[in-house]
Amino acid sequence: MLRSVAPETGTEYSVVVASPRSEPELWHEYLSGADASYHRHGCAAALEYDEVAGGEGTAMFFAVLDVEGKVVGGLRVQPRFDAAAQSHALVEWAGQPGQVQLVNAIEERLHGGIVEVKTAWVDERSPIAGSVAGQLSRLGLVIMELSGVDAMMATAADHVLRRWQSGGGRVDESVPSTPFPDDRYRTRLMWWDRARLSGLTSPETWRRMRREADALQAVTTQRPLVRLSMSTKSAGRR
Repeated sequence: MLRSVAPETGTEYSVVVASPRSEPELWHEYLSGADASYHRHGCAAALEYDEVAGGEGTAMFFAVLDVEGKVVGGLRVQPRFDAAAQSHALVEWAGQPGQVQLVNAIEERLHGGIVEVKTAWVDERSPIAGSVAGQLSRLGLVIMELSGVDAMMATAADHVLRRWQSGGGRVDESVPSTPFPDDRYRTRLMWWDRARLSGLTSPETWRRMRREADALQAVTTQRPLVRLSMSTKSAGRR
């Protein structure tokens, strides 16, 4: 496990990857935090808490814990799907002009495998919110490698696109935005291509992503619960 500190506070934080079944208490803490965050931003409907809470539609989730053990952010990964119709994004683009382009974009990548990331959030009140957001943006590589897929997709509103792009995500310009969950938002489709990540991130970010992914995968072969501490101060510092 990597151990380092968040530069904002000089304190450690941890990243845990697990399944809802293996860590039910942590899963519900992560979801409760997401629910509170979505309510603060007035978009609770987008979470679909009741449909998600059982965990059946989540292959794994990542939770970021501060030095006191409180979950201050995270995301979840849906199971690899075999058809475009399994993507939640179709719900978000329902009745919108870009729905056909969305289906085409997904089908073009199905042969290499796709997973979809949902319910990403950061507690903006946390003193280490910047480090948490940066950490989530760097998880694309390990998610794709653990899932055995070539592509990862996510949908995001304009205000978070730059952060996701720092970790190699790119907006699919062939798919027009959709007003989801309501007209206040312009939600876009983003893709991560495993084979192109090293060229779509800065050299420093890529080194951190590679080291973090290697560390997570090394530990997941030994036990189901992984705690990974890291910093935005120096990549791979031990």
